[in-house]
Amino acid sequence: MYCGGARKIHWMGVYVMNYKNNSISTSNKNFHLTKKGLDSLRDQLNQLMKEQINISRRLINMDPKEKEEYIVSTDAVNYLENIEVQVSKISDILMRADVIPDNTKHSSVELGSTVFLESGLKTINFTLVDSIEADPSASKISECSPLGKALLGKKEHSTIKIQSPRGKEFLYTVLAIK
Repeated sequence: MYCGGARKIHWMGVYVMNYKNNSISTSNKNFHLTKKGLDSLRDQLNQLMKEQINISRRLINMDPKEKEEYIVSTDAVNYLENIEVQVSKISDILMRADVIPDNTKHSSVELGSTVFLESGLKTINFTLVDSIEADPSASKISECSPLGKALLGKKEHSTIKIQSPRGKEFLYTVLAIK
């Protein structure tokens, strides 16, 4: 499974993007998204395209002097280029996205699984998702993160141990998989 390229993975599963010359390498990877994640990307794409159209219309309808002042004061050209990069990236992801069925009973941890873990006296749960959808604050972790990698394929009552980049060890027991 591809987890490299121009991206760096935070240990909890969020990609930190490195942009080089406004190009993003997403390789030829297929993306596995939940229905909610796919809908969210479609919404983002629609918003970006609406914003792109609005700015373009505004520029077209301005007289040349006003247009020049607007472009200089707002850096509109660079802003439009950044929108185009985002539109291109999201479009590429949507073209290669597969939807993870959400009604599947999981016997082991896989993409789309919600995993209930016990760590000491604390119980936590995460949904394992593709790196595109990862959001630890929403309890969604990437399958490429150290915790995600350690969880893949595990069954209920399995114990896993991971180490943070600073050397702290975490011990988890898989209580349930949904």
